Amino acid sequence: MKTAIKAPVTLFVLFALLSACSSPQSDITPATSSQPASSVNAQTAAVAKPGLLIQTTEYYPSTTGGKTVMLNGKEIRLGGGLKNEYGYDTQKRLIQEKTTNATWWKQLSYEYTPDLVQRYLDSDRKDYLNTLLLNTSGFLKGNQEAGEYVYDSEGYLIRYTGNGQQDTYTIKNGNVVAKETVYNSGLVQKNTYEYDLTKPSIPFPLTFRGKQTQNLVTKQTMVSTTGNAAASEMTVFSFYYDFDQQGRAIREFIVSSIDPSSPSKVRELVYQ
Repeated sequence: MKTAIKAPVTLFVLFALLSACSSPQSDITPATSSQPASSVNAQTAAVAKPGLLIQTTEYYPSTTGGKTVMLNGKEIRLGGGLKNEYGYDTQKRLIQEKTTNATWWKQLSYEYTPDLVQRYLDSDRKDYLNTLLLNTSGFLKGNQEAGEYVYDSEGYLIRYTGNGQQDTYTIKNGNVVAKETVYNSGLVQKNTYEYDLTKPSIPFPLTFRGKQTQNLVTKQTMVSTTGNAAASEMTVFSFYYDFDQQGRAIREFIVSSIDPSSPSKVRELVYQ
């Protein structure tokens, strides 16, 4: 890979291919500090897609970590290293995902027919886990009851009901600009999102969960309210990125307003 470019912004192919793919450097210093064009009202920009996401590695701040990166001129030491690897078939559907860290690993595989996908746990033997029903577009339609997954006419997920909650999504210009989650416990979380319309989104590996957001998220504002409580808690997440020469995000920094002095998580990304 050519030397990556740092561009901060306010705010998930088979595994044999990994060695042939670009991977991020570990000591990138920002080249610019410009504020990006970030808007939820402008039309979605025409941007090149980065390709399938085949690997992510998650790190967390650690004073004893062995990895260092730079964010806004500040050196950050990281630990962790949870790696996720993804494989796809010729139709670009997820067929394998593997998660590993220093002490354990887990691998799932997926087999498709026109109206369902069967999921297996790969270990010493292939253990059947469950069957996920698909609609005519190849997206999840739910196994519990009608209306578990609801999509708009373009294929974007706009409502999910299950697992003790209901999620409602608002789509604008190909991006999720708002999400409300109502839990059976009474907790309500309302999220709004802002995007850099000049950059493509990071692909989501779960290809059967509807059409994907088009642009790169830059800011998430989450407001949480419990039951009938009058007071709400607000948390703002800012997203910063390193880009390669093709304009693809190869490292993602998530900074929370709870502790803005250091990212709460860093992800490194590899594409097909």
